[in-house]
Amino acid sequence: MKRKVIPIMVSALSIITASLLAQQPRDMNRQHAEIMPLHAKVIAQQKAQDAEIDQLLKEMNSATGEKRVDAIAALINKLVEQRRAMTAELGSHLDR
Repeated sequence: MKRKVIPIMVSALSIITASLLAQQPRDMNRQHAEIMPLHAKVIAQQKAQDAEIDQLLKEMNSATGEKRVDAIAALINKLVEQRRAMTAELGSHLDR
């Protein structure tokens, strides 16, 4: 009796394992497809923000005297603004 049960159990476990493994890529592909537009949006936002920072940095480096202090303040304010926006954006996605 034991000799008949073991092959049946092994076969059943193999079938269950195979079906679970077969489902995994579809779920991962679906999740990947759902996240890709968000990823593209984030990358585009980062590039735009980098361009803003580069411009402010260029202005800061070329400024002198009081204008340089103003340029430093503008750069810091932009960095803080971008950081807060990023934190809010991430928070909105984590709250879903």
